[in-house]
Amino acid sequence: MRFFWTGNLKNPKPIGFALAFFILFLILFWIGNFVNFWFKFEFSVEKIGNYLFGEPDFPLKISPAQVLEEAHINLFVIGILFLCLSALLIYSQLKDRAKIYLIASTSVSGIIYIFIDLLILSLGREFSWLKIFAFSLFQLVILIALIIIITFPKLDNRNGKKFIAYIVFIFAILNLIFVVINLFVYSEKIGLSISQTGDYYLGNPQKLIKQKSIQGAISISQLHFLPMAIYILTLAHFIYLVNEKFNLSLTLLLFSMSLIDNISGILILYFGKVFAVVKFISFLSLEFLLFVSSLLIILKMISSKFNFPNRGRI
Repeated sequence: MRFFWTGNLKNPKPIGFALAFFILFLILFWIGNFVNFWFKFEFSVEKIGNYLFGEPDFPLKISPAQVLEEAHINLFVIGILFLCLSALLIYSQLKDRAKIYLIASTSVSGIIYIFIDLLILSLGREFSWLKIFAFSLFQLVILIALIIIITFPKLDNRNGKKFIAYIVFIFAILNLIFVVINLFVYSEKIGLSISQTGDYYLGNPQKLIKQKSIQGAISISQLHFLPMAIYILTLAHFIYLVNEKFNLSLTLLLFSMSLIDNISGILILYFGKVFAVVKFISFLSLEFLLFVSSLLIILKMISSKFNFPNRGRI
């Protein structure tokens, strides 16, 4: 983080090697996106239409909840990608205005790509081509950013802190979108009540709901530990940069509620429906804390006119 904050180091060689390999991984990610899209859709409008609406002879439209569940995952990945790309872009030799446009384009094109399926579902099968357009646009922006980072490096920028303020502001907005998606997915998949939460895990024969397996619950919990740790650590770090007063309490609450929310599904299966209360309350508490954290960052950035406070050494 010290490099992204100051843009320079006393001994740049170690971080230079690390950044070179990091950029290599970003390039592989970019290539992997194309490979994955090809294997899934073959850049075919027909295949995209069949994926979203089903075969013409056997139409089965994908549910908005399923689309948003995938968006929930993609938003985390693209959010981290946005932070990394933007942090490297601000130390390129581009003019400040060009940097702002490219940083904004990265976030906007990412959001369009994440939510394009919902737009297509509302417009109809004939608009399936929009997914190819959104994907190509997002990939093009990433490619331009990578070319600039590789071709025009400059490990110094007097306006670095100002640009970091813009990046953190956009990240906070992405986090608000993330909260809304989480609430919608939980509502559609489980239901916004304690009884529905219990039924989701323990099953309900009258509602034809099958009980979840311990193995499945543990697998889902395990997959969430690392992403949530990275996500909350990043958010807590930004809270500290803009407001020291609430940092400790918010950090403790964020990690605590995240942990409880993550393991409470397992506890329901082991100890019964009483832990459905724990699951429901911890989930809502976590989303509320994420919302408050983002709001604090957004309001601080606006009130300070995007002038990052000096918190000393990072």
